[in-house]
Amino acid sequence: MLSALVLISSNPSPTPEAVVRTLAALVPAAIEGVVRDVMMCAPASTPDLARICDHAGCDLFMAELGDPLRDVLVRLKEQRVFVLRAGRVPEHGYLGEIADFVAHGGKGAALMRDAPHNLVTRVLPALSPVSAFIAPRESLSQARVADVNILARSLKSPQTLKTRMMRG
Repeated sequence: MLSALVLISSNPSPTPEAVVRTLAALVPAAIEGVVRDVMMCAPASTPDLARICDHAGCDLFMAELGDPLRDVLVRLKEQRVFVLRAGRVPEHGYLGEIADFVAHGGKGAALMRDAPHNLVTRVLPALSPVSAFIAPRESLSQARVADVNILARSLKSPQTLKTRMMRG
């Protein structure tokens, strides 16, 4: 099982509708027993965000001064974390690929990149930004910034999953 951590960046901040689509994509994973709990980490509170989290049944953590990522990581229930950028939605079939990765002893990290959106990323898909990843919680505990791309760069020898992330 995994804990899901949805990170909301302040620049640019996703629309409430995009956040809802990201959370909705996690529902099948929760039903199948792949995701145990969901936590959203945001830099500032908005009434829409608190309402969305309340309706979705996920916890909301407001990042303040200090080390917010470490504070939110200790609240997660599982040792393996599925980190997603809010406003992104995994392609159809992501659940099977993640379940296979977890079930077949994927102890390291796995990345999910954005779907190609221009000629360069179509030719060289490894240049697409990382929008989600799976990693052991302890590998994230020293991180200072709650940004998916920066966190992904700190992972040691991650594999890249075939499933892509779409803009929500």
